[in-house]
Amino acid sequence: NGDRYEGYWVADKRHGPGVLHCADGSIFDGNFDNDEFHGHGLYRHISGVIYDGMWLKGFPAKMASKLHIVVENTPMVIRQGTPFTITVQCLNDENEVVGDEGREIQITAGFKYYQPSKGSALFDMIEDVEDKPIDTPFGYQVVHYPLTNQEQENDGPSEEDEEQELSQSQTQLDLKEDEDENQNNKEEETKEGEDGEKLAENEKQDDEKEDGVDNSGGGVEEPDEIPNNTTTETESVPLPPPVPNCRSEEGVCVWNEVYLAPAPPMYRPFVAMEEAENDKKSSSRGKPAINKVDKMRRQKEKALEEKYAKTGEYVLMVHDVTNPPFLGRTIEPAFLLLKLKRPEAKKRAKKEGKKK
Repeated sequence: NGDRYEGYWVADKRHGPGVLHCADGSIFDGNFDNDEFHGHGLYRHISGVIYDGMWLKGFPAKMASKLHIVVENTPMVIRQGTPFTITVQCLNDENEVVGDEGREIQITAGFKYYQPSKGSALFDMIEDVEDKPIDTPFGYQVVHYPLTNQEQENDGPSEEDEEQELSQSQTQLDLKEDEDENQNNKEEETKEGEDGEKLAENEKQDDEKEDGVDNSGGGVEEPDEIPNNTTTETESVPLPPPVPNCRSEEGVCVWNEVYLAPAPPMYRPFVAMEEAENDKKSSSRGKPAINKVDKMRRQKEKALEEKYAKTGEYVLMVHDVTNPPFLGRTIEPAFLLLKLKRPEAKKRAKKEGKKK
C-alpha cells in the first residue's frame, strides 16, 4: 500500500519499536503492538498535527474530541470598535486539555438568519447566494458575518474626537431608550381623551401628510438625509480579510485583536430586518410620530453601523478544519453568543486628561 516500515516484526505483524513512513507522508516513530500504535510514540500527521505521548490500540490515550471557548460570562459582551481576544482549547471527553500540536482551527461569526417573505426582493435574490444557514445550539440558524483582525480605519473625524462625541451622547441615548415606552404610553392616553373636533383635525393632518404637506409643527417622521452617493461608496468598500486559521499549541489557540467588521452591502439578515421594520411603519399610520431626539439617535446609530458592526446578538463559531482530519476524526465545534453594544461612555476626568 506504499507504507514503509523499519522495525521489529512478530508473526508478520509490527511489534515493538519501529518507524512507519505512511504513503500519505505521515510518520510514526514509536512502539507497536499487534500492528497498531501502542505505547509511547511520536506521530507527525500529514495535516500538520503532531502528537507525542501514549497510544492505546491505534489511538492517543488522550485524544481531543471537542473544542471549548474560554470565556468568563455568556453572552460575551463586546463594544463597537473595541477589539477582543478569543481563546479556544482542544478538550477530551473528560474536559481535559489535550496537548496536541498543529491542529488547524477556524474562527468565524454569524448573525441570526431571517427567512425572507415570498415576493420580497430578498427572496428573489436568495437563490443565487451560496452561503447557506448554519445550525447553532441556540435554537436558530445563522449566516456568516465578517470577522477580521484588521484594525478598522477611519476616514472621517479623528478617533479621539469621535470617541469624545460618543461618550457625551452615550448616557443620553441609553436613558432615552428607557423613556421611549413611557412617553408613547402618555401620548396614547392623551390621544384617547381628545374630543371630536381634535380628531377631525388629526384626520385633516393625516390627509396633508399623505400629500407630502406637514403642518403639525415638527411631529412627523422625516426620511433620514442620506447623500445620493452613499450606496455607491458603501458597495465600493472592499470587505476586510477574514481572521486567519490558527494552529494549536499544546492544545490551545488564541486570536488577538479581533473585530466584527461592518456589514457588507445587502447583508441578508439586515435587509430582512429592514423590510420588516418598513412593513411595521406602514401599518402604524396615525400613531405618534418619532420626535427629533429619536431621529437624532437613529442617525447616530446609522453612522456607527456604517463604521462598525450593528449592535445586537451575534454567534461566534470555531471549527476543526484540519485537512485531512487527524486519524480520520474531526472534533466537535464550539459556539458562543456575542452581545455587541455601543462604545462605552468614558469618564469626564479621563477625557480632560487626554486634552492635557
